[in-house]
Amino acid sequence: MMKAAIALLADREIQNSVRRIVFDLNRQYGIAFLASLLPAHVSLKQPFSLESMEKLERYFDMLAESIKPFEVELDRVYHSQWSGYGILGLNVKETGTLRELHNRIKTELGGLFEDTSAPHDGDAYRFHLTIELGKVKGEDVYKRYYEEMSNKRVNLKFTARDIALFYYCGDKGAGSFMTYKVLGLGSERRAAA
Repeated sequence: MMKAAIALLADREIQNSVRRIVFDLNRQYGIAFLASLLPAHVSLKQPFSLESMEKLERYFDMLAESIKPFEVELDRVYHSQWSGYGILGLNVKETGTLRELHNRIKTELGGLFEDTSAPHDGDAYRFHLTIELGKVKGEDVYKRYYEEMSNKRVNLKFTARDIALFYYCGDKGAGSFMTYKVLGLGSERRAAA
């Protein structure tokens, strides 16, 4: 079964900032790269099943054209655990624009495919930018890194100009995903064409 996800790409400043943290995590704790194999992003729709990439690609093209660039704010570093994974990320301040996009995509995809449900969909979904994650075996080094940070508050923002379609080839774990397609939002797409 094919799976895909839809996300806003962060700008170069955010990308470079979070990759420095991943580099530091790797140097200090020898972590493997997992989340950082994809570009830094804010997910709008978590991985969902689909029957036709052609149908999804047509929808994705229409979606990108219909969204105008908008500002995304990140306010703090967070740590969490989920299904045996330690996660280090940046909290995204929720806005009406983000919530409406998430709900719209969830509804529209539900009309195109059999079952597009994903963990945390709907009102419970919290917007975030994952810095890195990994299986916890023994000590959670992501938690340790987080606890050793002197300042967990950040004041970062970027204008979302690009949207990405990620493809997942099953549940094979690390290395089972790629950036399938990137488009500019709205007028940004026309200007780049």
